[in-house]
Amino acid sequence: MMNSELLRTIADFSKRYRSEMLIDFDRGHLGADWWAALDFFLSRACFQGRRDEVSEAVYKRVRAVLHPIFGRVGSSARLGRLRTRRWAPIQRALDKRIGKGKIGKSRDIDMVLSSLDFVSRLPKLNIVTYSVTRIRKGEIEDLYYDLQRGESPGGIVQVGPKIASFFLRDLVCIYGCEDCVPGRLAFCLQPIDVWVRKIAIHLELAEQGADDDRIREAIVAACRKAGISALQFNQGAWYAGSHAFDLLLERLG
Repeated sequence: MMNSELLRTIADFSKRYRSEMLIDFDRGHLGADWWAALDFFLSRACFQGRRDEVSEAVYKRVRAVLHPIFGRVGSSARLGRLRTRRWAPIQRALDKRIGKGKIGKSRDIDMVLSSLDFVSRLPKLNIVTYSVTRIRKGEIEDLYYDLQRGESPGGIVQVGPKIASFFLRDLVCIYGCEDCVPGRLAFCLQPIDVWVRKIAIHLELAEQGADDDRIREAIVAACRKAGISALQFNQGAWYAGSHAFDLLLERLG
């Protein structure tokens, strides 16, 4: 198969990604419930540079602490009270579950507290409606950088290009607003993890050792040339890479 055909084959796996990884997220619920919106963000932000199994375990422990606090009536007032205490009760609860000798690292706790700071400054506290509104207004590039602590003093600890684009990619997918993202800004929807990197290099879109920026650019350019969605290719590449053994067995039938 030519590269363009391979790109389409990989992009087609995005259908499986969406049906398995995004099926539980309802846009109406995310838009109406600030805690559900934050939970969606954290389900992406916990996936740092480590094995997915570890990141999943960290996310579950974070949720086990936060959901009983914010997943019930009065959660916005509770958020305000906890903010005045600099999140001390939440930090203590997370300290018991996350960090050296447990799972994850202390910076995961910093990320959670920083995320709470971030949403507490937003209109209606909702990181999803805030983000979707900015995307539809053509502000995705500014948003992409505003989420990152390394790019903005108001950004979130441990959020860099990978996490920002992971969150934005799936948010754009759920809300069907990919048309609001100009082609020159498609890099904002390209999280580069080990699987996407391996597939991009295997397809000779980029050379071995290329940095993440180079791989993002190469994927976007190749997909534009082939006339396919770079967002779908990214989702499909992750799915194909992380499920390679299962997909092989399926092919062998």
